[in-house]
Amino acid sequence: MYLHRVIIKNFRSIEYIDITFAKGKNIIVGKNNCGKSNIIKAIDLVLGESNPAYVKNENITEKDFFTYKIKDETKEEIVVTNDIFIYCELRRDEGEDIPYDMMLKCSGFYKYSRSIDKDAIKNCFENEFLINPDELRYEEKQYINPKKNIDQVIEEFENKYIFAFVLKAYRNEDGDVKKDLRFFYREDENSNWTMAFSAPIRNEFLQSAIIPSFRDPMVQLRINQWSWYGKLLRHLTKNHNKDDELKKAFLRVKEIADEVFSDVKQKISNGSFNAAFPGTEILFQFSADEKPDIYKNVVIYIDDGYKSLITDKGSGIQSATIIGLFSYYINYVNTKLSALLCLEEPELYLHPHACRTINYKLDEFLNDGKNQVIITTHSPEFLKTIEPNMNIILARKNEGKTAIHQLNVKKFKDVLVDNNQNEVFFADKVIVCEGYDNYIIKWVAEELYGNKLNEENISVISVGGKDNISKFVDLTLKLGIDTYIVADFDYFLRDKDEEKVRKYKDKGAKCHESIENLGERFFISRFGEEGKKIFGLVSKVRNIIKQNYEEKFYTAKRIEDFRGEEKFDRLEAILRTLRINGICILSGDIESFFNKDFRLVSETHKLSLEKIFEINSILNNGCKISSIFNVVEIKEFLDGIFHISETSDGCRQGCVSV
Repeated sequence: MYLHRVIIKNFRSIEYIDITFAKGKNIIVGKNNCGKSNIIKAIDLVLGESNPAYVKNENITEKDFFTYKIKDETKEEIVVTNDIFIYCELRRDEGEDIPYDMMLKCSGFYKYSRSIDKDAIKNCFENEFLINPDELRYEEKQYINPKKNIDQVIEEFENKYIFAFVLKAYRNEDGDVKKDLRFFYREDENSNWTMAFSAPIRNEFLQSAIIPSFRDPMVQLRINQWSWYGKLLRHLTKNHNKDDELKKAFLRVKEIADEVFSDVKQKISNGSFNAAFPGTEILFQFSADEKPDIYKNVVIYIDDGYKSLITDKGSGIQSATIIGLFSYYINYVNTKLSALLCLEEPELYLHPHACRTINYKLDEFLNDGKNQVIITTHSPEFLKTIEPNMNIILARKNEGKTAIHQLNVKKFKDVLVDNNQNEVFFADKVIVCEGYDNYIIKWVAEELYGNKLNEENISVISVGGKDNISKFVDLTLKLGIDTYIVADFDYFLRDKDEEKVRKYKDKGAKCHESIENLGERFFISRFGEEGKKIFGLVSKVRNIIKQNYEEKFYTAKRIEDFRGEEKFDRLEAILRTLRINGICILSGDIESFFNKDFRLVSETHKLSLEKIFEINSILNNGCKISSIFNVVEIKEFLDGIFHISETSDGCRQGCVSV
C-alpha cells in the first residue's frame, strides 16, 4: 500500500490543502516557514507509531489550531479555529496481499452498520464524527475482533482497495482538546464507505518512519514492542544461537559490577537507606542484562575516527544510520509490508557529495515501487533522481496560509538536468534564458542592483536552447511562479518549417521554436487580460514578416536587418513593450552587445563556457560588465522586474501603445 492522498484543514499554518502523493518519490519544496514541516507533522500524527487519539498524549495543543486575522477600519481581531481535520488515504494495488497475520495482536473495533456516502469527505465527514458509538443500538454496530476471528477481518478487507484514517481534534472554550480517530474503507472511488469507530489497525497496513529536521535518535529509534526499531532489535536478538554465550557474558558483567560498586553499596545500605526502606537493596550494574527483553539494552555506537554514541554524532550520520536501519527492517524483517519514509531536510549538515549519496539511498529504498518516500528539502540535489515519476509539491505561504502546487516531473524531466534548472522550485520569480546569457544577466543585475536578485528570491535559469524555453515556462506556470524571458532577436522570428529552412540553409537559416510557442497563457501572466491582445499582435506581426520578408524571417539575427522596411518603427515599439513587461527579446543576439573593440567575443563567435570564464576573470580584476557590454536593454528589462508597478489595465508602467 502507499499513501495516496492527504487532506489537512485548520492545522497550524494550513487552512485547507489537498495533496495527491505518488507511489515512489515525493519531494516537498519551498522557502523557510512556508508550512512544509506542518504537512509532515500532520502525516505523522495520523500514520505515525503512536496513537494520535490517545487521551494522555498531548500531540495536539491549542497552538496547533489554524489562526487568522480579521481586519476592519477600527480593529484587528485574531480568530482561532475550533477543529482540525487530517485525512490520510492509503491505496492498495490490484493483487496486493494484506498481511492478516500481523493483525492477530490488534485490538477489535466497532464498525457502523450503515454505509457512509462516498462524497462525505467533501464535508470532512462532519456528520459521521457526530455519531457516538456508545449511544447506538446493538443492531447499528458490529464488533470486529482480529484476535478471535481473523476470518471476519479477511471478509471485511479482502475486496477493499481504499483505506482512510481520519483524525479530528476539537477545541472547547476552556482550551481543552478532544481527539477522535476513525477508520474508513471501501472497494473503489465509486463505492460508499464503511466506517470503523476506532483505528487499531494502522501500521499493519503501512509501516511508517518519520525523521524530523531536528534529529533525535532517542525518539526516532525508540525501543519498545510497538516501534519498528524495537521490532527489528527483538527480531535480531530472539532465538539467536549465541544465547548461552550472552548469558554467561552478562553474568560476568554483573559479577564485575558487584565488585566495582561493593563499597558504595555497603555504605549506603548500612546507613539511613536500610532503616527507611527495610528489605530493600540498591544495585549498581552495567547496562547489559539477561532478562527476556534483552533487546531493550542495545545501544548504537558510531566510530568515524572517534567511537561514541550515535546521539553524539552529527545529523548527517544520524540520518544515514536511521535510513539504513529502517531499510534493513523493511527489506529483511518485515518483508510483507510496504513502507513510508518521511524525511525532513536530509541535507542538513551534509556536504554535496553526502547529499547525493543519501539521495541515491532513498532511490534504492523505493525498491521498484514497493516503498514510498516523502522528503522536504531546500537542496536542488534531491530533485535529481533515477525515479521516473517523481512527484514535486511546491509549498508557499500566502497571507499567512500554506498553499501548494504540485506536478509529476516525468513531462519535464528533460529540462530538469542539474541544479541550475532545479533551483526553479525554490524561487519566487524566474528569469528563463537560452544558454550562457544567464551569466551576463546576473553580472548586469549585480552591478546595477547589488544583491537584489537574491533579496527578491529571483533565479536566472538557462534551459539549454530556444526549443526548451516554452517547455520550461509551462513548468513554471504550473507551479505558479512569476516567469520572465530573455532571448535573442531570432526568437521573435523562425518556426519549425523544415522545408523553408532548407531553402535558405546556405544563408544561415535555422529551425527552432519561437515566442509564439510560449502561448497565450504566458502572455496573460505577464500582461493580464491585455495579454490576449498582445499575443495576437505578436502572431500577426510574425505572419506579416513571414509573408513579406520570408528570407529574413528565417535568417535575420538583429532588428537592424529590417531597418528601412515598412513598419520597422512599430516592430521596435513591440519589442520595447515586451521588454519592459518581462519578455526581453533583445534587438540582436547576445554576442552583438559586446563592445566592438572588445576582442574577447566577436560577432562571429558564440558565447561559450570558456569565454564566460575569461569574462569572469576580467571582472574579478576590477572591470565592470557595463564597460564591455551594452547593458541598456537588459537594464530596461530588469527595471520592469524590480521597480515598475502594474497599472489598472494589467500592463506595467512604461507600456507604449501597440
